[in-house]
Amino acid sequence: MNLRKLLAGTLLLTLCGPFAPRLAAQGTAFTYQGQLKDGASPANGSYDLQFYLRDALTAGNPVGATNSLAPVGVSNGLFTVTLDFGAGVFPGADRWLEIGVRTNGSVAPYTTLAPRQPLTATPYATTAGNLTGPLNGNAIIAGTVTGTQLAAGAVTAANIAGNSITSSQLAAGAAAANLNAAGQSGVATGGLILSVTENTALLNAGYVKIGTTTTADAWQERVNGAPPSARYYHTAVWTGTEMIAWGGYNGSYFNDGGRYNPAANTWTAITTTGAPAARYLHTAVWTGSEMLVWGGYNGSYLNDGGCYNPAANTWTAVGASGAPSARFRHTAVWTGSEMIVWGGAAASSLNDGGRFNPTANTWTATGTSGAPAARYQHTAVWTGSEMLVWGGAAANSLNDGARYNPTANTWTTIPATGAPVARYQHTAVWTGGEMIVWGGYNNVSFLNDGGRFNPAANTWTAITTNGAPAARYLPTAVWTGSEMIVWGGYGGSYFNNGGRYNPAANTWTAVTTSGAPTGRYQHTAVWTGGEMIVWGGSNGGSYLNNGGRYNPTANTWTAVTTTGAPAARNLHTAVWTGTEMIVWGGAAASYLNDGGRFNPTANTWTPTTATGAPVARYYHTAVWTGSEMLVWGGFGLDSLNDGGRYNPAANTWIAVSTSGAPAARYFHTAVWTGGEMIVWGGYNAGYFNDTWSYTPGKTLFLYQRP
Repeated sequence: MNLRKLLAGTLLLTLCGPFAPRLAAQGTAFTYQGQLKDGASPANGSYDLQFYLRDALTAGNPVGATNSLAPVGVSNGLFTVTLDFGAGVFPGADRWLEIGVRTNGSVAPYTTLAPRQPLTATPYATTAGNLTGPLNGNAIIAGTVTGTQLAAGAVTAANIAGNSITSSQLAAGAAAANLNAAGQSGVATGGLILSVTENTALLNAGYVKIGTTTTADAWQERVNGAPPSARYYHTAVWTGTEMIAWGGYNGSYFNDGGRYNPAANTWTAITTTGAPAARYLHTAVWTGSEMLVWGGYNGSYLNDGGCYNPAANTWTAVGASGAPSARFRHTAVWTGSEMIVWGGAAASSLNDGGRFNPTANTWTATGTSGAPAARYQHTAVWTGSEMLVWGGAAANSLNDGARYNPTANTWTTIPATGAPVARYQHTAVWTGGEMIVWGGYNNVSFLNDGGRFNPAANTWTAITTNGAPAARYLPTAVWTGSEMIVWGGYGGSYFNNGGRYNPAANTWTAVTTSGAPTGRYQHTAVWTGGEMIVWGGSNGGSYLNNGGRYNPTANTWTAVTTTGAPAARNLHTAVWTGTEMIVWGGAAASYLNDGGRFNPTANTWTPTTATGAPVARYYHTAVWTGSEMLVWGGFGLDSLNDGGRYNPAANTWIAVSTSGAPAARYFHTAVWTGGEMIVWGGYNAGYFNDTWSYTPGKTLFLYQRP
């Protein structure tokens, strides 16, 4: 889990105060339920959480004890914890909850989420005995509370916990009376309700199912407002509600762009007033409120940029004072408050950079004292508090690096003692506590060694070569949560072996070759949660249509059966449904329009029916809707603008309508929003800049009230 992405998410907290069934002695603990998002998706896994009670929204004083809880399990974004800040912390004054979070097991400091969460009610209060007078504030009484015991206005919407009033507690007809009073009467006799599923609840309520109806496919060109002109090598960032496209090249360089809002179906031009000069190969990062553009190339190397605010549709120039020198192929990372630019090349490789603070619109140079030597093709990872730079190439391969701390504006050399030998095109992963480097190439030979760097201890631990796979590149590698599995690839020959590296034990366990697929590269590998599935690829002489399932716990391969498997191919699409891998289309000696569904539990292939399937193609797009795979566009004997919806449950294709569809194209992009597929751009003897949405037709069930 990328902790920085996690912290950029939204933490929604709901207080659930337990009601006392009778008057028993009450403690000071209460239950808290929260929702944690990783970007736009629910988080999953284990986290360390710290809870602090404060007496102000900002600054202020601590109240009560700190609650440090680890690990806290988060499933589909949801977690529940018990908090206890001690006695006397809720006297009726305002209170705010401050929360710190980090990945479980991380040695990094907690990162505080902002803003603090207000606690608008005392978790609970109980009163003993019978009550004869009015109730005030947030008091909750065990037993029955009558109207005569409530002071006027004492109970407001803010005092009522969600879901605390059930249907059994409402007077007969109360809800209907409120609906009628608001002009929102219930479903009248003979009224119809449409449902996307067969609805047992409606049947139980007395409704009668009278049939089904099917809505048609709907293509819609998104034409409200002019999109940017056709281009490529532009940057695009997603704000959460809009896609912002800017810059790029199409025979000339651009400094314009547009914001596309799929909900409103509108393009809004990005003003060119104050915009940076035209360019491509620039970097763009999203801060949460602005898009920061910097550097790039337009016939000359550039060291300027701009901050674009979509809410105001205004540009603010990125200050030139103190900015790094012109460059491209630099790295840029967002820390949560600053953009850090480092390295790259112009006339020569570079080893300087800068931190840009958009709030102050100022640059702070990343000093060269202690900085790594100039380079490119290096790796850089963000730990949550430091940027780690290592390896890469300039005149020669490199095996040094450094840690940059933006708070102190200092470089700390990553020690050479114990570091892996020089290399580039290596892999580097961050585990939450260590950076693991392995493999790669050094202009002379392939490599099969590496190292683990622990920034807390500032030490390298060599990755043992005992039992390590042979030197190679282009293998596949998957992370299981505790091990890195490397398999296949090329290093003078095609490999069908590999290894599992356990960083905790610093040991390799050979991936058995017994029952393993034949040697290959450019294969696919997916992790199911319990197995790595390898399929297809090439061995230089032929395409392959076999594979295997590797179980690291048992260290065994189970052959992926070729019975019913798709023919050998490449450039196909593959989607994971949660239970099956669907392979379709692609090319070998010719274009293909067949495929198959592989079920790893049953170790069986089910052919994707050819009946109604789209014509053969590659360079098409395929998206998974949650129930169907949508295939569209691509190239066969010519560019295509048709496609199909494949339903694996029914093993059926439904043609994607060409009525009103975009012009034929390939190299387009397609995304699934949750309700529609949005297609943009692409190529077919010319570049496209049009925007389209596709809404698949649905079967709706009709229910009538008697």
